[in-house]
This record gives sequence, structure tokens and C-alpha cells, in this order.
Amino acid sequence: MTPKVEQNRFGLAAPLVFVVLTIVAAVSFGVTRRAAGDEEERILHERGGEVAAILTSSTNGIASTLRLLGEVYAARGEAGPGFVASARSLLEGSVSAISVAENVDGGFVVRAIEGTGGVVGDRLEGDRAALADRALEAKNLVSALIADPSGGSLLVLALGREDGLVIFQENSVDPTTPVPSTADSPFRALDIALYRSPTADPSQLLISTTATPLQGTVDERTITVGAEQWLFVTSARSPLSGSLARAVPWIVLAVGLAAAIVAAGVVALVTRRRAYALDLVEQRTAELRRTLVELESARGAADGANRAKSQFLSRMSHELRTPLNAVLGFAQVLELGDLDEPSRDAVGHILKGGNHLLDLINEVLDISRIESGEIALSIESVLAGEVVAESLDLIRPLAVARSININTDRELSCNHYVFADRQRLKQILLNLLSNAVKYNRVGGKVTVFCEMRSTTGMRINVADTGPGISHDDLGLLFVPFERLGAHLTDVEGSGIGLALSLRLAEAMGGALGVDSTAGRGSTFWIELPLVEGAVERYDRLNVNGGTQDLGDASSALRSVLYIEDNIANLTLVQRILSQRTDIEILPAMQGRIGLDLARVHRPALILLDLHLPDISGDVVLQQLRDDPLTSSIPVVILSADATPGQIQRLQAAGASSYLTKPLNVRELLRVVEELVPESNAAPPRPA
Repeated sequence: MTPKVEQNRFGLAAPLVFVVLTIVAAVSFGVTRRAAGDEEERILHERGGEVAAILTSSTNGIASTLRLLGEVYAARGEAGPGFVASARSLLEGSVSAISVAENVDGGFVVRAIEGTGGVVGDRLEGDRAALADRALEAKNLVSALIADPSGGSLLVLALGREDGLVIFQENSVDPTTPVPSTADSPFRALDIALYRSPTADPSQLLISTTATPLQGTVDERTITVGAEQWLFVTSARSPLSGSLARAVPWIVLAVGLAAAIVAAGVVALVTRRRAYALDLVEQRTAELRRTLVELESARGAADGANRAKSQFLSRMSHELRTPLNAVLGFAQVLELGDLDEPSRDAVGHILKGGNHLLDLINEVLDISRIESGEIALSIESVLAGEVVAESLDLIRPLAVARSININTDRELSCNHYVFADRQRLKQILLNLLSNAVKYNRVGGKVTVFCEMRSTTGMRINVADTGPGISHDDLGLLFVPFERLGAHLTDVEGSGIGLALSLRLAEAMGGALGVDSTAGRGSTFWIELPLVEGAVERYDRLNVNGGTQDLGDASSALRSVLYIEDNIANLTLVQRILSQRTDIEILPAMQGRIGLDLARVHRPALILLDLHLPDISGDVVLQQLRDDPLTSSIPVVILSADATPGQIQRLQAAGASSYLTKPLNVRELLRVVEELVPESNAAPPRPA
């Protein structure tokens, strides 16, 4: 986007801000107004509930009173003084009569009456007789609206009893005339309407405070009156939430519009200043853009050259293997023959040179894979002291041949766990130790020690007493094929080992470096992250609270073969499966040994690591599946490689399950239990 177009775009910012904030104000107005309406509905619902509760309590009181009158009448079998006094006390307000009728020969005869509307001995007919039938059937309070001969209507409430008596209360009502709330009523802000039905049936209206149906926001609810459901409706005569709540939406709208105007003005001012600033930097921006294009072109050329180099090295390495296979193969055949001394010496030189070239090809391929991101690493917790000890054992014969003393006094300082690929770490250490021996002076010394660089990192140092490296040459030390001072020594080498070691260390999340002084020796080091050991972590978490007796210790054991070169991982699995007293672990620290043990013992289960020192775990799995003796044995992969493609590929190749490191102890126990169920008597081994 050009500066001019950008300025025009920002010139629209002020109107856009005004429009957006105006919309926000309008939306806020709507939201707050809706909120005010919701609050009004909530208060109306609460107030309506209060009135409904009073009505329910009142009707329940009427039912209780009629029930008590029935008890008083039934106690004497006639309208005694107690009944008469109680009934007359109820004749006030809209209550016009209290009476008792008895079911006689399928009809109802008035046995007692106080107030107007009938005489003792009359038989009930019409609506009153039907109401008495309903009350007797319901054994509860029922009602009916009956026309009053003197005008208006009567709400007749009837309560049926088990003994055939029906107690009546008649109330004068005039649904056509609203009864407004009094000034001292706590509900004077409400309009109400009560229907003697669950719906707003105008013919069943009992009482209202205004013309029906009620207008505006209304709250409807049914209330239980004896055996019937009545509808109670309320509406607000005036706003219940107060005048301030009604004003809030308008206040929000006014404030929002004012904010929109102010913000638009501020944005307009900032936009003008921004345009001025853009004009000042436009020229500089153009210059920087031209410089960036030159840099992008250079980086593209460098990337292309690097890719071409990697492709060339990879292809040439593969092409060299074919003739080299013939050279080494026939040289080994000649070596087995009956040769004279000069010929045997010549064949030895061929093998030595061929193996050197093979090592060079392998290292070139490793660098090519690292640069292309295709190298496979199994990064997990590794006991550094263990790898250091193994590397020193391998390098000691070379040191003895050159009279080099290897100092291991501080080897114990390396007994910590680091996050690394075990095989690649050993490859790096062997390279550093080999260089320390080969480039040392005769009778010199090599010292290996470890030191904590921080709470999270440990450095493994390999120090020698060789000639050292000048400060000017340190920058070339890790350049492939660059052998510093090689013309001054008879030491053979490719000049690629340190470059490969550096890339491997970085691929494992570590670092590789050197401290050297010309004439005083060098100290090469690899620094890696510190981690907790797998066994230590298991002990700390103590997942299952110690071992459990899961079977008869005297029963026959079933073997589980674990092919793993990392002793810490082997110890961890042994610790975990010690909870299964019917299982014994067969360890194998190399793939070929594991294949032999599998054919001989035919274990119930095989646990397999992928990165082994001799052959790949993929090859081990394939050979297990191809061999009729082992093809049916379930194989569970235990690997630090958690890529989905790798998991799917190995399961398709025949793995029963794939568990990633660090191990989930519960998941491992679940898989083992699924493949090797607990048993007090292990099945017999195959013949």
C-alpha cells in the first residue's frame, strides 16, 4: 500500500469512528432499555407472586374454615350453638350465606343455613345440586358462579366430606364492576384480575381492579384453589423499577453520542499528524524497501545454494556406496585368502581406506539429513555418567596405543540425567574423545568431567593437553571438511566429525563449543538440559503406592522380553512390572540379542525400543513378524518418537500398541494387563 493510499485510508478514520461509536451507543441504548424492561418484568413477577401467595393463603383459610364448620356440625348432628356462632362470624363483607347440605337418597337437603338464600329442608336443585355432587366426589373445595336472583352473581364455594355432608359459603361478586385498590394497599401499583378457570375466560372472571383484559406487560400464573386451578393475572399500573431506571437508556444514548463526537475529533487530529509523519518517512521507507529486496535476493540465492549442496552431497554419497561395496567386499574376500606379506599389507590399506571413505559418506549423509530435518532422534532421559563410561571404554585402546592417560577421577560428577538421544550423545562423545587422543601429544592427558552450568543444564567437558587452537582459527573449527593444521600432523580424518557433532547437539536442544589456548590444550564441551530420571520420577510419584501381591508367588512365571539399550528405562519397566508377581523381565540391550531370546524363550509379550545400537527397532519388528516362531507374540513399542505418522506406520507393520516416553505408568500397566492377563497359573511354554 502506497503512503498516499494509506493517508486516504486513515482520512476516513474519523467518520468511521463516529459511525461505529454511534452504532455502539444505539446498541447500548437498546440493551439497557431491554435490561430495564427485563427488570420491570422481574419485579412484576415478584410482586404478582406475593399477591398470589396471599390469595392462595386466603383460599386455603376458607377451606380450613369450612372443614372446621363441618366437624362442628357433624359432632352434634345438628346446627348447635357452636356452629351457629362460627357461621354468623363469617357473614361479613361479600360473604352472604353459610350452609350445610346432606346427601339423602341421591339428592341434597339443606340441614342448616345462616344468612340469605334458602331455608332448612329445601332440596338443592340446578347449579347448587351439581356443585354439591362435585364437592362430594372431590372431597375437596370446589366452586361455581351462580346468578343471584337479586342481581349480580354469587361465587359459591363447596367442601365435600366423607360422611356425605357438603359445607357451602356464598360470596356476592360483580365481575362487571372493577374494584380499584385502596390508597393504603401495598399493591396499589398493580392491576389484577382473577378468573375461576386456568385460562382468561371472561365468563369466569371473579374480580378485577380495572377493565379486562389487562394491558401492557402482564404476569400470568395459576393458583390452586382446592380441587381447581384458577388464573391470576397482574400488570403494572405504573413503572415498578423507578424513574431512574427508565432514564438510564437515554443517558447511555446521550453519553454515547457525545463520546462519538469527541472521539471522531481526536481521531481526525491524530490522522492529520500521522499523515504529516508519513510524508516525512516516505523517502526513507522507499530506500529501506530497496535494501530489503537486495537482501531477499541474496538469501534466496544462499538457500538455493544450500539446497543444491545438500542434494549433491546426498546423491553423491549414495552413488559412492555402490562401487565402495564392491571394493570393500572383494578386499575382505582377498583378506581371507592365502596371501604373501606384501599382498596382505596392500589389502589392509585398501580396507583401511575404504572404511575411512565409508565413515565419511555416513557422516556426510547425517549432516545432510540434519539440515533437511529428516534425521530421526529418540530424545529421552539419559544417565550421562553411563554414556561417558561406555565411551571411555571404547576409546581406551586408542589412548593406550598413543600413551595417552585418561583421567576419570571426576567421572562421578556426570551421574545426572540429561535430555538427549543416547546413541547420538555417545557418537558426539566418541568424536570428541577420539580427537582429544589423536591430536594430543605423546604421553599427554585427557580429562573428562561434568559441571552444572545452571539448575537446568549440565556440561560434559573433554579436556586435552594438545597444541591447542589459536583464536583466529576457532571460527573455522566447525566448518565441514576444514581440518586445522592437518598438514602438520599424520593424523587421518575427514574434517567433518565436529561439524556433525555440532548439528547433532543442536538438534537435541543442546550446544557444542570449545575453550582453547594455543600451546596449552583445548576443552571441548557439550551442554544439555537436565531432567529427572525415569526411575526417580516413578519413585517420587509412587503411582501405585508400592508393589502389590497380585497372584500366587509360587505359580509359574511368564516372561516379558524388553529390548532396550537404556539401563535407566530398563530399570524403570522392571520396577513398574514388579507389581505383577507372575511376570519376569528378560532384558536385551541389542536388537539381534533380542531376536535370539525371542526365538528361544517365546515370551508372552515383547516390549521394543526403536533406537538400538546395532539394528533399528523397525527391523526387529519386521523380523519378529516374519518368523513363524515369533509372529504371534504381541509387540508393544516404547519410544520417545511421538509423531502420528510413525505411530500409524508401526501399528500397520504389526505392533500391538505404541506407548510414548516418558511412560504413562497406568497406561503401560493397562496394556500389559490386556495382553498378558493376570493368572495364578501361567500357561505352559510352547514346545
